[in-house]
Amino acid sequence: MHQNHVRGFLRRLCKNDANADDLAQDTFVIAFKRLAQFNGSGSFGGWLLSIAYRCFLQHHRRNRYLKQLYQRFSNGLTETSKVYADQKAEYLDMERAMAKLDAIQAAAITLNLNLGYSHSEVSEILALPLGTTKSHINRGLERLRQYMNQSSSENQ
Repeated sequence: MHQNHVRGFLRRLCKNDANADDLAQDTFVIAFKRLAQFNGSGSFGGWLLSIAYRCFLQHHRRNRYLKQLYQRFSNGLTETSKVYADQKAEYLDMERAMAKLDAIQAAAITLNLNLGYSHSEVSEILALPLGTTKSHINRGLERLRQYMNQSSSENQ
């Protein structure tokens, strides 16, 4: 359960599955070493995601060139179902839009909307004030809307 959340969270931030898997492994190694430091004041999943986020930040600082295009589904659409193809296209549009967000906005949105954490839990995981977290979520969502509207108008 926690593994899927950590890996999914890191995949959104890294935009590269291999890097995300490496960081997820680092996250669990660090968590295992620091398990005694978990005080139980928050959720265990939140604690793991805060470690994952810090691993991402360290990786991002070391590797400033992390702005590669996210090509998870670059093999093209081979499915015969038009409905499925449309859904996949929408998913790819959303992934491309998420890739354009700042890392902090992508992290906040992923934690809040995809993983279901409250604003206060997201602020704790990201070690940011609550108001700042809400701003990152709202601004990120607005940018996503703009990107998605732009994408849909280009496709018409």
